[in-house]
Amino acid sequence: MRLVRRDEVQPEPPAAARQAPDPYRVLFPVGVAAALAGLVPWILVAAHVPIPYPGAAHAALMVQGFELAFVCGFLLTAMPAFTHGPRCSPAELAAVTVLVGAHVVLRALGLPIAAWAFLAALAALGFVVARRVRPGEAAPPEEFLLVGAGLALGVAGAVVQVLVTLGYLPEASERAGVRCMSLGMLPALVLGLGGLLVPTFARMSNPLTIAGIAKAGDRPRRRAFIVAVAALLVIAVNLDFAGLVREAAWCRALAALASTQLAWKLWRLPGRRDRLSWSIWGAGWAVAIGFTAAAIWPVHRVEAWHVAFVGGYVLLTLGIGTRVVVSHGGHAMPEEGAVLSWWAVAALVAAALLRALGPTFDPEHASLHQGVAAGLALLALGGWFLAAWPRIRRTRPRLLTLERPR
Repeated sequence: MRLVRRDEVQPEPPAAARQAPDPYRVLFPVGVAAALAGLVPWILVAAHVPIPYPGAAHAALMVQGFELAFVCGFLLTAMPAFTHGPRCSPAELAAVTVLVGAHVVLRALGLPIAAWAFLAALAALGFVVARRVRPGEAAPPEEFLLVGAGLALGVAGAVVQVLVTLGYLPEASERAGVRCMSLGMLPALVLGLGGLLVPTFARMSNPLTIAGIAKAGDRPRRRAFIVAVAALLVIAVNLDFAGLVREAAWCRALAALASTQLAWKLWRLPGRRDRLSWSIWGAGWAVAIGFTAAAIWPVHRVEAWHVAFVGGYVLLTLGIGTRVVVSHGGHAMPEEGAVLSWWAVAALVAAALLRALGPTFDPEHASLHQGVAAGLALLALGGWFLAAWPRIRRTRPRLLTLERPR
């Protein structure tokens, strides 16, 4: 074993041996571009620029563009750790990225074929992940059952949108398809992955226990809990389609409360008291409060949903995205504070509150509140990306100190 100078770095591998870039490096920028396309129209409406009503396009670009791109970036990057399978291949990464990007561009242009691109993107993601899943000791965590349920709900919503483009369903059904994703697919993905990541990233004690139900290695009880949460979300989507809005809201609220309080254990404070930990902990509370408020006050359910969407989904996405960018890029952990700044978090929280409370208490100026909230969210996302981009582009060279004899 010989010592190696600390300034000596690993040589670049030959071109033939190089692998695909980490998926987050290409998919996170696609997600930010989708958010830009989804938020700017609300700012234009608030400025009285004569454009078509952006409601449907905004929802699709944020849920099916921004969130899907970050979900794909995270899952494909973390896939080897979860499934013990190989890394994402260049062809797989190219297929998913092209399809997600195609959906963003086509949806921003208002072209109906965007629904087909989104369906293909979900199918590609599901195929890439599923082919690496193995039973037995190498099986991924039970929370992946919620990931599977979420992808299935996303496919159902995408099929609804495709049927609209073919004329088999009225155009009004497109919004039902989007809600199948925003209120079905995303809650399943958020609650499932959040149960694994939030307690771990925030360094809570016994992070992988489900309070009062299962210990870390207890797969049968853990599976029963996850299946129950997934069932509530699937039932909620079907109740929504049947017009039973209030019943659907309570099923969704029960799933969110059970998951965030028992699996995420939000009644505990983070063990690591830094900005990222507080942000993802607060995002979990926003999901629970938003869906519960929607059940209690159904007349204000859209405003309550935005507490879960903006303060929950988006803040959690930026928090987990920060950890991915810093840790997978080999950067020092204190750099998380530079990527996820306090002012970006504050702007996002302000956007969630303004979007939820503004139209409720001042409905005459609803478009102004929506425009300002969109501007604040854009400021938060833009600031995050500007700080993250240098670290997304470059991996910090890993220093060697010891080398084993050959």
